[in-house]
Amino acid sequence: PMGLYPATKRAGNLLFVSGMGPREAGTDNIPGLTLDKYGNYITFDFEAQVHSVFNNVKIALGQAGSNWNNIVDVTIFL
Repeated sequence: PMGLYPATKRAGNLLFVSGMGPREAGTDNIPGLTLDKYGNYITFDFEAQVHSVFNNVKIALGQAGSNWNNIVDVTIFL
């Protein structure tokens, strides 16, 4: 996430994960996206970005002591 908010929030025994995007942690790199010097798309690989989002979710879950098996609900905005 790029905002000033946590990727995960615990409330009792529930863990909420939100705001996940494809950006690689600690970088400005977005897999599957190449921009020209003006910021216009040169390449856009939707599949690569989806894989990156799921990897980011997996990392966030792991850092919070959870995993895929504990997910109850998922909402995705495309």
